[in-house]
Amino acid sequence: MMKIQKVKISKLMMPLSKPFITNIRTSTKLQSLIYQIVLEDGSKGYGESAENYKLTGESFKDMVEYSKNIVDMITGMDVRSALSILTNTNQYHSSKYGIEVAMVDAISQSEGKSIDKYLNIGEPMQYLQNDTTISVMNESDTRKATISTIRAGYKCIKYKVSRGTDELNRILNVKDLLGKGVSIRIDPNQAWSRQQAITYIDKLQNSDIKVDFIEQPVNANDLDGMREVKRFSHIPIVADESVFGLEDAEKIINGKYADLINIKLIKCGGPIEAIRIANFAKKRRIRCLFGCTSEVNISLSMAAYLSAGLSNVSFIDLDGLDYVSDTPFSGGMIPSLNGKIYLPKTTGLGININPNSKYLTTIFE
Repeated sequence: MMKIQKVKISKLMMPLSKPFITNIRTSTKLQSLIYQIVLEDGSKGYGESAENYKLTGESFKDMVEYSKNIVDMITGMDVRSALSILTNTNQYHSSKYGIEVAMVDAISQSEGKSIDKYLNIGEPMQYLQNDTTISVMNESDTRKATISTIRAGYKCIKYKVSRGTDELNRILNVKDLLGKGVSIRIDPNQAWSRQQAITYIDKLQNSDIKVDFIEQPVNANDLDGMREVKRFSHIPIVADESVFGLEDAEKIINGKYADLINIKLIKCGGPIEAIRIANFAKKRRIRCLFGCTSEVNISLSMAAYLSAGLSNVSFIDLDGLDYVSDTPFSGGMIPSLNGKIYLPKTTGLGININPNSKYLTTIFE
């Protein structure tokens, strides 16, 4: 047995280097809860729970209160027992995923294991081909952002889009900028009706642009609409906001509502549920995309190790650090300048923290 000796919760508040604009929200700052779990042997694990009310429906205040309740419950417990209890709790996903990540990190550190060895997933590749996201913006700025992204070495570009045919034309008009081997991904974030989706997808299919997939084209609750779009489209349709945990994934896959599943730690509640989703999808021969929200090194590193170790994760969208110019954390995954991320071989996540950072405020210990 290895008991949890101490848990510290801090608030991370920092500006984004550029606005992140989707059909649903505009973000100019990153706000998260940061967890540090210390075990009896001195091993430390870190976790991060990002606030994204538009996605989860959970306010930052609710996240803080629920986190305190979890900490009160698990402090002094055997860490593996505490992890087992937490992974079978389906409430407050965005609060608990950071604590779960911190536990997995701490146990891996204590046992001297890498994340893949502890979670019993495949050994990660050294590099992963990542994408980066271009927000909703006017056509001129879209072209400028596309040129900058290609110069940075990205081979996959994800475009956030809103409503209206002009929005789609904005994307079609970058065709001349996309060189050989560059593909795009379209994310309406539920912006389209089913008929709009069919109309816009028809335009995309008749263009010369290589489109990897389209994420959540219609409302998350309009499953019949998404299935209708899927049947029409030759471009794979990804279920994102329609899928939080394993139960949602089973419904989407069994009902043939989408071609792929988007897994995010903030939605599913932690790495254990993420593995369950990926394994179920694999049995049904369904590929997955692993995504993120506005997050920093901690959550992104866990997502990267999972993406690399789960064989049916075919795409990754782990570009959170592209919107961050400074961070109080070091270690973990390393973004490079050629559109790839590097996964170092280390025990746990390999995260270090600057406790004196101006972005961190202790709220509980």
